[in-house]
Amino acid sequence: MNHSHVNPTKRSPESIGVKQCLNGFYSLWCRDFGSVSFLLVALLGIGLAVLAIISKPEQVDVISIALGMCILSISVAIAWQFIKLSANEQGVLIPGYYQRVKQQAALVFIVMMLTCISVLLLSPQPINIGFLLAYLSVGMGFILACLNRPQRFNFSVFVFVILPILPEVIASLPVEVGHFLALLPVVLGALIYRKLQRFSWNPHARSIYLNGLETGWMIGPIAGQNRWFIKLTQFLHPASYFIGPMLGMLLLVLPILSIIAILLSAYFDAEVPVIMVLSQMLIMVCSLIHWTRVQRWRAAETLFMLPTFSGKRGLVDQFFKAQLHLLVIVLSIITVITLVSALFNAQMTLLAGLHIVASTIWASGMALALGAMSRSVLQISLTMLIVIVHSVWLSTSLVDLREQGMITASYYWGDLGLLLLMGLLLVISKHKLWKNGVASL
Repeated sequence: MNHSHVNPTKRSPESIGVKQCLNGFYSLWCRDFGSVSFLLVALLGIGLAVLAIISKPEQVDVISIALGMCILSISVAIAWQFIKLSANEQGVLIPGYYQRVKQQAALVFIVMMLTCISVLLLSPQPINIGFLLAYLSVGMGFILACLNRPQRFNFSVFVFVILPILPEVIASLPVEVGHFLALLPVVLGALIYRKLQRFSWNPHARSIYLNGLETGWMIGPIAGQNRWFIKLTQFLHPASYFIGPMLGMLLLVLPILSIIAILLSAYFDAEVPVIMVLSQMLIMVCSLIHWTRVQRWRAAETLFMLPTFSGKRGLVDQFFKAQLHLLVIVLSIITVITLVSALFNAQMTLLAGLHIVASTIWASGMALALGAMSRSVLQISLTMLIVIVHSVWLSTSLVDLREQGMITASYYWGDLGLLLLMGLLLVISKHKLWKNGVASL
């Protein structure tokens, strides 16, 4: 008998080629709601850093914070992938599955580092590398903490709380401590590598993963028992049906973190683009409404069977009203935070505040409208372009505000036209949602 034949299913994980490393990347990372939400925040951080370099290159603190947002978001996404991997008890039965995810995580991390380095090289002003090393240490430390105890992922939101604080803390440390920061990522990398060598199925990771599916990867179970949180979820039903408690948690956490960031920025006299980030995040929240609807399209049948709708038309009408309720909440949040920001920023005039509020509303409404028209993952992914368009629109107008002390009138007329377009798209999208029945997209 010829024993020279090798069964391809018996290949060791190490034999997987470099090109094959990307196999399954889209399904594992881009179609996973837990990781893609953090990947989108990372892209937002890179975009903000590039815009800051183009519009205001001397604001190195803003560029550092934007890059820190990217580093921390990628770190949390990698930690989530490791938790999901250790929660899958069938992973040991699939040849090369563990190794493939580890390789893809390493690839994502390397691409993130190369991107941040490229942004640093583009900056005409020198940026303190110690800031990025500190963010890198925090991100790698969080990955290691989740590898040791998956339950610690529940506190991922607090990783971003230190985002505006860390530069000031690093700047106040002695020079000797700054030298130690250069070694800390290397030490953490060695510990992570050692931990991954003994990587295996973890029953605690499974409970965290299942809890994440139900609560939206936030520390939501505690808040979910609050009667005000329940009322908020009911107010947004059925738009909140697919995304789950994550919608309510984001709408509660985002304004709180924004106020904290504004106060800290005023205390440390640092210019942090809080309004810009908040506006972008609110638009992404609206996009995620239909992102989860497309991802969980089979759950629409269960929603339709609930005894609260009079047929498909009743379901569509209620969903449309819930989207309007969400726009009212977005309007309230961005208005309040803009007023709070105006207390510490003399340039935040009434007209400038109206521009920020109006641009956030038309972008959020378009994200909801185009999301309702989407029938595939690709189409819903393209709606994220609204975030980029709005980012350019708002950032360029704020540059005029800083340099000229006022915003050009063309932006206000543009906001008015885009608000009218948003209203038209919302009306059209109402008739496109579940056009072929709730059993399909």
